[in-house]
Amino acid sequence: MTPKVRRSLKSVTEIAVSLYPSGSWAFASLAKPLQPGSAWTLGLFRSRHLTMRSLILTLAFMSLATPAVATTCEESFQKKGDFFNGAAFSARVQVDGLSVEKAFSQLRPILAREGIKTLSTDLSTGVIKAENPATAFQRALPIDVFASTDGTRLNVEMVFTLPSGVTARRETVKKYLCNALNQLVPERTTTAESPSKVEPAIEIDASTLTKRVKESADNPARIRLNFIGKTFRVSGKVLNISDTDGAYTVAFDGVPPTTGKSSTEKTNRTMVLCMMAKKQDATVAALQTNQRATLVGRFQGFDTKTNSILLQDCTGR
Repeated sequence: MTPKVRRSLKSVTEIAVSLYPSGSWAFASLAKPLQPGSAWTLGLFRSRHLTMRSLILTLAFMSLATPAVATTCEESFQKKGDFFNGAAFSARVQVDGLSVEKAFSQLRPILAREGIKTLSTDLSTGVIKAENPATAFQRALPIDVFASTDGTRLNVEMVFTLPSGVTARRETVKKYLCNALNQLVPERTTTAESPSKVEPAIEIDASTLTKRVKESADNPARIRLNFIGKTFRVSGKVLNISDTDGAYTVAFDGVPPTTGKSSTEKTNRTMVLCMMAKKQDATVAALQTNQRATLVGRFQGFDTKTNSILLQDCTGR
């Protein structure tokens, strides 16, 4: 190495140390989880001022007064800050006829499936504080959700904050934020409906429901017309039961029974996820994994990323 090259490298090192006195920095990219339930993967720069910077960036987003400008989550997506001072990404949606309580009860299991940990929920202020958990390669990153009512409409905004020295791809962050927010659905308005107009639950096996949904998965209009908002009484084998801050989720196996040999595509199997309604402790306590059970829930959507059918407000009736 020539003396000139040595001097150049020394200059670069001195500049880096002056910018990052902790002596450690890393380029970060937000990547798709390797498997369902894994947290967002980020390489991190150690910043002793993460909390203050996160607070400042979050307050900057809260001061924005344009909740009705964007018509879609993707159009609302914004970034503030930069690599050297820290950055925050935000996106928002507006949902008619949805309460803060119902919105948060929907979001908690949605975040949990992404490996995001909910730290606290405050219905009175409309705030969820969550984090992308720390790993051996990254520190925890804050994710804040803010909900506020505007007449009959609920504004829900999600803010993902990065410390200085860390960056992430805009399109990837947008995909994560909007994938979560776009799963919010309005409450069903049943007060004006007479009992005779309430549609009965559709009796179906988990494997049959899986087959029908996957046949329509490439056509969103068909999914919305045939499944969204409909109530199903689903029977199937219970794969697992999870609990996120008191919100239970029961997973049914969507693979039809096989004889002679086990399925060769366990990693790609489709599950029917029942997000239980409140006060269903006794119902959940009676369930056993690898045993058949029947639950009633409202179809919320099909998550192609996790290959999961989502049922909401499930009960044992």
